[in-house]
Amino acid sequence: MLFRGRCARTGWVKELAGYWRELLFWMLLLPAFGALGSIRPRGQIAGLIEACAFLLVAISSTGKLKSLGLEFAYWNRLGSRAATVCIVAGLLAGGSIVAVASISQQPLGTESGWNKAMLAIALGPVLEEVIFRGYLFTAALLLTRRLSPSGSAAFSIIGVALVFSIAHLTTAGTTALQLCCIVLTGCLYGWVRFRYRSTAAAALTHAAYNLALYLSHWSGLAR
Repeated sequence: MLFRGRCARTGWVKELAGYWRELLFWMLLLPAFGALGSIRPRGQIAGLIEACAFLLVAISSTGKLKSLGLEFAYWNRLGSRAATVCIVAGLLAGGSIVAVASISQQPLGTESGWNKAMLAIALGPVLEEVIFRGYLFTAALLLTRRLSPSGSAAFSIIGVALVFSIAHLTTAGTTALQLCCIVLTGCLYGWVRFRYRSTAAAALTHAAYNLALYLSHWSGLAR
């Protein structure tokens, strides 16, 4: 009886210890955002350390967030081929938007500073995709499958992309053309999320897209 009690306690401790990735996944996100956005160099360095820790946890947590009831986030692991497709798709989409911005003589919306780049390329895509292509897209699929089973994926992809663009209205100076581009890229993120059944796929595509924008900004091809 005593042995069983000890085993039960040990099993509980092991189960609790197994949740550390999921817990850190969420706990590291907001402090990293706040620190990286700081105007103080020390705060930015602290934010960089937190961001790197967060990314390590996020990568190691793919496929493991179903504990704690986080199965709707669909933070699933990607194969090397799928990851390559997502990166290439994001870079191509970014290149296309850079071309559109150059022709229309509109700014890309990139902000100066390595800390802003870190936010846009590393942390921002994870947070936005967990919200929009994770929970919101999953909820949209559940709803649209009841209304129109055959077109649920398309309706969900477009609907969430529209909500995604509306969320960007809070950014000062956003133009109609930029909103159209956000809708199109939102559809791309939704498609890879649906195609690979993984929000990590959408986050990777989003990160590659933002990287393309910053590469063009740093090279002087577009502002």
